[in-house]
Amino acid sequence: MITKEQILAGKTRSDLLALRTAATGCMGCTGCTDCMGCTGCTDCMGCTGCTGGTDCEYCTDCMGCTDCKYCKYCKYCKYCTDCTDCTGCTACTDCAGCTDCMGCTGCMGCTGCTDCTDCEYCTDCTDCMGCTGCTDCSFMAYNIQLTEAEYRGLPL
Repeated sequence: MITKEQILAGKTRSDLLALRTAATGCMGCTGCTDCMGCTGCTDCMGCTGCTGGTDCEYCTDCMGCTDCKYCKYCKYCKYCTDCTDCTGCTACTDCAGCTDCMGCTGCMGCTGCTDCTDCEYCTDCTDCMGCTGCTDCSFMAYNIQLTEAEYRGLPL
């Protein structure tokens, strides 16, 4: 915790930045609050060990993410929440190990999927639920093909 006396004793901007680095372990961050050990982040809150994040909250060891919350070990994701070890995903929630997915929830190990829920190890799928190992599929539930109308009628 930095004290008022320490701040007032600082003679230059460099002195004050060194003080912050010593207190939080953060380096080159701007506008962040309650972060620890981050580097080059902007306007983050409560993050630990992140690099180059912007507007993130309570993330851990992420890199280059934007506006994510409670994520861990993610890289270059945007608007995600509670994800772990994902790369390049956008607006996903509670996913793990996914790459380049968008709008997915509860998926694991998927690549290039959009608006999928509770899928595992799928690739390039859209609007699927509970599938495992599918490739280039749409409107499937538990690996069973549905019409778009049938799929939209499911209680997602």
